[in-house]
Amino acid sequence: MKTILGISAFYHDSAAALVVDGEIAAAVQEERFSREKYDPAFPNRAIEYCLKAAGRTAADIDYIAFYDKPVVKFERLLETYLRFAPTGMASFGMAIPVWLKKKLFVRRSIKEGCLDAKNARVLFLDHHESHAASAFFPSPFEDAAILTLDGVGEWSTATYGVGRGNVIQLDHELRFPHSLGLLYSAFTYYCGFKVNSGEYKLMGLAPYGRPIYRDAILNNLVDLKDDGSIWLDMRYFNYCQGLTMTSPRFDALFGGPARKPETPIEQRHMDLAASIQAVTEEAMLRMGREVHAKTGMKRLVMAGGVALNCVANGKLLREGPFEDIWIQPAAGDAGGALGAALFVWHQLLENPRTPRPFSLQGASLLGPQYDSDEIEQFLKGVGAKYCRFQNEAELLEHTAAALADEKVVGWFHGRAEFGPRALGARSILGDARSPEMQATMNLKTKFRESFRPFAPVVLRENVHEWFAMRPGEESPYMLMVAPVLDCRRVPLSTDDLNRLKEDPDLTRRVTTVRSTIPAVTHVDYSARVQTVDERHGRFHRLLQAFHKHTGCPVLVNTSFNLSWEPIVLTPEEAYHTFMQSEMDVLVLEDCVLRKREQRVGIRSRTPVDDIGRLDPDSPWADPLTGDPLIVSNDSARNPTTDTSYPVEEDIPRLFVMTDASSNNGHRDVTEVVKAFYEKTPFPNYDDVDNQRALLEKARAGTFARLLNEQIAYDARVLEVGCGTGQLTNFLSIANRAVLGIDVCLNSLRLAQGFKVAQALDRATFAQMNLFRPALKAGFFDVVISNGVLHHTADCRGAFRTIGRLVKPGGHLIVGLYSAYSRRLHAARRVVVRLTGVSSSWLDPHFGKIGAEGKRQAWFRDQYQHPHETWHTIDEVLTWMTEDGFDFVNSIPKPAVGTVLGAHERLFEARDSGTLSSRMLSQLANVGSGYREGGFFIMIGQRREGTS
Repeated sequence: MKTILGISAFYHDSAAALVVDGEIAAAVQEERFSREKYDPAFPNRAIEYCLKAAGRTAADIDYIAFYDKPVVKFERLLETYLRFAPTGMASFGMAIPVWLKKKLFVRRSIKEGCLDAKNARVLFLDHHESHAASAFFPSPFEDAAILTLDGVGEWSTATYGVGRGNVIQLDHELRFPHSLGLLYSAFTYYCGFKVNSGEYKLMGLAPYGRPIYRDAILNNLVDLKDDGSIWLDMRYFNYCQGLTMTSPRFDALFGGPARKPETPIEQRHMDLAASIQAVTEEAMLRMGREVHAKTGMKRLVMAGGVALNCVANGKLLREGPFEDIWIQPAAGDAGGALGAALFVWHQLLENPRTPRPFSLQGASLLGPQYDSDEIEQFLKGVGAKYCRFQNEAELLEHTAAALADEKVVGWFHGRAEFGPRALGARSILGDARSPEMQATMNLKTKFRESFRPFAPVVLRENVHEWFAMRPGEESPYMLMVAPVLDCRRVPLSTDDLNRLKEDPDLTRRVTTVRSTIPAVTHVDYSARVQTVDERHGRFHRLLQAFHKHTGCPVLVNTSFNLSWEPIVLTPEEAYHTFMQSEMDVLVLEDCVLRKREQRVGIRSRTPVDDIGRLDPDSPWADPLTGDPLIVSNDSARNPTTDTSYPVEEDIPRLFVMTDASSNNGHRDVTEVVKAFYEKTPFPNYDDVDNQRALLEKARAGTFARLLNEQIAYDARVLEVGCGTGQLTNFLSIANRAVLGIDVCLNSLRLAQGFKVAQALDRATFAQMNLFRPALKAGFFDVVISNGVLHHTADCRGAFRTIGRLVKPGGHLIVGLYSAYSRRLHAARRVVVRLTGVSSSWLDPHFGKIGAEGKRQAWFRDQYQHPHETWHTIDEVLTWMTEDGFDFVNSIPKPAVGTVLGAHERLFEARDSGTLSSRMLSQLANVGSGYREGGFFIMIGQRREGTS
């Protein structure tokens, strides 16, 4: 028995694949385990899984095949920098340390990652040879032409040749720097998307534009030959020697600098996308014709990152010379791991190959799987409400009915997919007939750009009835685009079409109904088709059940992940994605969860049952007496005293004054601070106009992201001093009820306005004085107060007051100005007040704020605030001890070290350190503080039995 391990690593989307006696035992990307999208790290966890799945150990490995030749690639790097020297020194200085640390010493990484594979022979294959092997050897063809296209391997950027039986031969190549993949990536960069991951966004943007720059590209940037080969004018590009893809000459040709990520997309960007897509399609058509003419083959196989351009693939199949095309589903670098292993088995070891009708790769379901018993055990552990079906037919009928009712369904079944597409094992599904489904899934389920199209999944036996494809034609890997049939289209008038072409709102363009399956019909009537058949098992049977239920064999199928994450791998990840988004139903093997049945910890209004009992999940209490309040849409009433407080603009007005906040006889500090924020609410919503923008902003801060990931979904969460409620709204996007309170009504109006506009029903805002909170004592699981208590007259008293709201076992999170770090900021305040100067050289945070309104609000908060105090970790530790809290965590830590780790467990108790370690830790952060202005955060847990 021969065991061959294939590895791709260090560049983009690392992966491992295991081939045992010619059979693909397992294949998976490292990102699925690390949860870092397109993770380039050495795939230790992927290797571990592949061996486990095959029942093998590292000692059983006979060959380890790496998918390219690092030394040759390094030679290309050096030659390129020498050619452009000295202009490439900045890029060279960044690249060389990485190469010298790991990329050049792959053999060492393999030894470290496969310690027990002492007898394994390590082989290094050519990059495009690995791509070619991944395309041909799993394919269903006895012989075929081979075409590989990507950015660059060692020197090759494209190759073609022939595969016959168990041998591949590549005879022709295109060499760096001339690359169709890098040309496309240059436009990806220029249009504001991330290179090596945003190319599919550019492809999705293209149908909104017109190819008006096609001639400019062909006349200036690229000389496209009749055989499909290209020559690039490198004066327009900067990727050989610089830190950007394009040069100033490129910018001048297309009307300005590259678009900054997350800024508005203009018609110019849409037209550029359409233009480079047209050039790419023409280049691939010419290549296809050349390869066909030179090889004489009727069939073609493809791999490499450019082979993921499914629009060009569909055009090549429909208009090109080949009868059939098979494309590696993991066409990028990840697939190179599989190609390397298969190359060793067939070509080097000369083992025969017998093509299979559905390909050796089947449905490309080669990753981990989980059984219903372990899923049920997990669901019980998190307190989820679920139903377990014992009969598959009943499960499928239940799910099909939910889909027909326009519910968004998370589908988790069997082995995970290998490659970048969800193919029915880790998918989010919806009814393709729904006009609202595309917008719902983009904006509230995936949290991604509104213009992005969704793919249809269709029963293979019905594909020709809905799309311009042949009867029984397969596209199991979602790598072909085909038009929706005319008979399924909804006619649009010429006026409507012209109006839509000029509409700057991409959401209106994409949500216009164009067919009877509008959720999967793009603006040019195209669709990226996936066909399913018996190889897809239960997923195939679900489509059949939906077809029987509705008469429609088509569903929306998109990857089971939020836009910033890799596809989910485990039941736990699927559950968290379900709870973090507006997904209605989750099917985890035989277990089904419905979102509306999951517990939410706070009810913002107070229903009363038939015998007069108040809802125990209602948090409200009279701020004067502590009696329970009955809060309706109109008022907050104390049934004991019949006192009533108004609820206006859906905000309970529960603010009452108290002598506790008087400041030694001077004007009340609470009133002063309240008046200050009424004038300029902070933080404001400039540049944050939808859920996705808020998510992007919050996730850019590690602390907010970790809070969202680690606070339980049924927790009762309170934010004290919520300002304009951005953290409250952010935390409530997940299926979690959050209450935000503040003294400033204008701030709360902004918070409420965003909540209403974005339909964040689980966020609630109320006006109250934190010294007289209108809330039940001991009610909340998590109380958060960041940057608020130091603006009160009695910070110690405020800490004690909000601490009483935490239930035993619950957590209190407090952020305060540091008596160490704030001194640096105080010096800056003096300079600003004396000179009136406010610039990024004085305070680096000025330069990080783009919107003018936001910059003004931040400036006032930091440099003109009427009252603040400074504190230390030791001071707050004393407060915690006195008030019945145990120390859990602090940021910075109680000892010098990492301020906040990317994967830190916030609520895992740690040692509080020593007096000297805490002092040194705070001194070490004087220059920066955890946040702008000098800031520290403390987390405590209330001891059981305290009051």
